[in-house]
Order: sequence, then C-alpha cells, then structure tokens
Amino acid sequence: MANPLRIEGPDPPAMTCADVERWLVAAFMAFTSSGIFSVRPNRLQPNDPQEMRATFDWIVFSAEILGAASPERIALLTWARAKARRRIRRHRRLRLLREVPGGTVTDYCAEVGVQRRTFDRRRKRACHRLADAWNAKVTGTPE
Repeated sequence: MANPLRIEGPDPPAMTCADVERWLVAAFMAFTSSGIFSVRPNRLQPNDPQEMRATFDWIVFSAEILGAASPERIALLTWARAKARRRIRRHRRLRLLREVPGGTVTDYCAEVGVQRRTFDRRRKRACHRLADAWNAKVTGTPE
C-alpha cells in the first residue's frame, strides 16, 4: 500500500529563464520611463509568501541577487528594456509611446565596447541565476 501522506503528481512549476525575461520585459513595458536602476522596492507584501512578486519588484530582486552594478544585471535589464521598447513601437495601440527612452542592444554594445556574444552570455547567466534564486526562495533550499 502506498503512503497516504505522499503527494502524487508533478512538482509545482519552477521559474525558468524565459519566465524571468518575460517579467522583466513586462516591467519595462508597464513603466516606459523606468531606468534600469530601481530606487526602492514595492512596499506591499503579498498574503501568500509563495505568490509571484509584483512586476516592478523583479528589477529590485535582480539587484538583490546579482548586485546593483554587476555587468550581468546591466546586460539583462538593458536587453529587457530594449525588447520592451521594440514591442511598444510595433504595437498599434501604443503608437503614442513611440518616443520610448533607451536604445538597442547593438547601440549599447558599441557604446560600452562589448561584443554581442559577451553581452548575450552575461544576460543568460544573470537570467539563470535569478531563476535559480527564485526557485530556492520558493522551496526554502539554499542556492
């Protein structure tokens, strides 16, 4: 006989790199004038501690995990802002926001003097670190 207290079925879905990217792009789409450095976190606390953080808190969460001025965080947030800018400019209903601040990733790489491959590696590394940190926080296990 199987243990009656054992929960059967798949594990709850874990945060993936694609989820982290989606939340960060959503943050920059919702607040177009936001820079990649956030001043303070959301002060509202969810009732359920395992509930998803507010959209803007992902920017602050990235600073907590990666460090405020780390190259990985800057790469990830620059990419998210550029992706949000591109989506806004293509969207028919958001044409009033055509003058969204920020440039492209290519412009950033040229300005800073970083190759695009290095930029993408930093972005992916940061994304995976944030997903792992979120999953460790939800499950209560150390990273």
